[in-house]
Amino acid sequence: MENLDDEDSIDDDINEKLENIKTRTKETKQQLIEKDEGTDTIKNEWYNEELKLAIGKMKKARENWLIKEEGRRKVRNITQ
Repeated sequence: MENLDDEDSIDDDINEKLENIKTRTKETKQQLIEKDEGTDTIKNEWYNEELKLAIGKMKKARENWLIKEEGRRKVRNITQ
């Protein structure tokens, strides 16, 4: 009988700890959301700059590829 009481006590303790974890998780999530709302402008500026750099690199790579491809076509036309 004592073992059953111990098990119930352990179950209650685990449930309590799980509830505490859930509560803390919800509170932390809410704090992060509130904090994040205030930094949208900063994040967007960073994102925009990163995006501009990435697009610039993609354009340059495409230009280089087109130049090389054009050279290959000229060589093919000459050899044919």
